Amino acid sequence: MSAAGILEGELEAEHLADRAARLLARAGSVIEARGLAYAVRFARGRRPMLVIDEAAFRKLFARLVPRTDGGWRLSSQAPSPPPGRPGFVEGEKTVVEPDGRATTHRANLGEAPLDWLLHRKHITRAEHAAGEKLSADAHASGIVGRLTMRWDPTPRSGGGSRLEPMERAHAARQRLGRAMEAVGAEAMPILTLICLTGTSLQGTEVALGMKPRTGKAALKAALQRLAAHYGMA
Repeated sequence: MSAAGILEGELEAEHLADRAARLLARAGSVIEARGLAYAVRFARGRRPMLVIDEAAFRKLFARLVPRTDGGWRLSSQAPSPPPGRPGFVEGEKTVVEPDGRATTHRANLGEAPLDWLLHRKHITRAEHAAGEKLSADAHASGIVGRLTMRWDPTPRSGGGSRLEPMERAHAARQRLGRAMEAVGAEAMPILTLICLTGTSLQGTEVALGMKPRTGKAALKAALQRLAAHYGMA
């Protein structure tokens, strides 16, 4: 599978794990093995509210504790999943692409994790720019939710070829795949959570089962490799 395909799978697994955690935050909810999948139920014997696969369960597992009569419940020691992510204000942002076309994406209208880290000088401007470029390509590729796309049917002055939407998405997906291959598979989860889904550093540490205060160094190393790939270092 290509790096872009792996990344798409990572995003889907994170999404399912977050949905499961929110359901498990309800009193009495449990998650149980169901064949090759895992079912979230409000109570034993009830119909599943959600069924997730092994990839999503692995991302959820750090937040679970086993039940004496089988299955798992959300740990009382883990942070309860909020209706959103800390510091995340979901909204829409319009971005003007290099060819002049405007695209609208789902975006964090609060202080994004990369901005928070830059303002506190935990990462450099080059590392911040690399993370932003990765995010832009992920949105342009269609892997991260695009809301609308607007373009002018006639070429703008200045000449040059204009890529059609599907061609632009394919080109962005190729750039994204090359970038993720350059940083390596071990760096993909932390870059996916922080750069693409806007998860806070603390939330990322919990989601990936990392020790507290170890995420910053891991993210910085990943961003340094990404910046080097983009020629920004």
